[in-house]
Amino acid sequence: MKTIMTVSLLLFIIGNIGAVDTESYQFIDYLLNIEGPGSPRLFEDGVIFTAPSSYRNVGIAFAHEGFSTVYWFKRLMIPNPDAESQQKGVPYRDSGMLFYVYTVPAELVELEYRLVIDGLWTIDPANPRYRIDSAGLSRSLVSISITQKTPSMSDEQLGYQLQVRR
Repeated sequence: MKTIMTVSLLLFIIGNIGAVDTESYQFIDYLLNIEGPGSPRLFEDGVIFTAPSSYRNVGIAFAHEGFSTVYWFKRLMIPNPDAESQQKGVPYRDSGMLFYVYTVPAELVELEYRLVIDGLWTIDPANPRYRIDSAGLSRSLVSISITQKTPSMSDEQLGYQLQVRR
């Protein structure tokens, strides 16, 4: 029963995120087994970003989109194992983690992003990789491996893009 409730809640929270199959048991299992907030994690053709739930609001914006859209993190709720709490109508508790899943466009081999944490623009404090742009702003980085990419382009096209971007 707890598994059914967990799956239902995650599907409700996550919604339609994109090409990452968020309804798959593999994704839900992977998300539930993340021990806590940390560096971005690659999953299939996407990246899972996490943050502590002690923050009120966390958003993320990407350089390849010109930082024009902020995507807001969701709170990961897990079943409350305490029978007394469930009887009181509190079947779920905070996992201590906020998350966002981003499907990486096929042409990208590296994501540059910034976070909005409680209204302040910053780099990802959990990700040690960053770059300073020409304006002096720091941007967090995530490298996307070729094996993570969906085969929407030929190997020659991917190889060419890698050579041009490096």
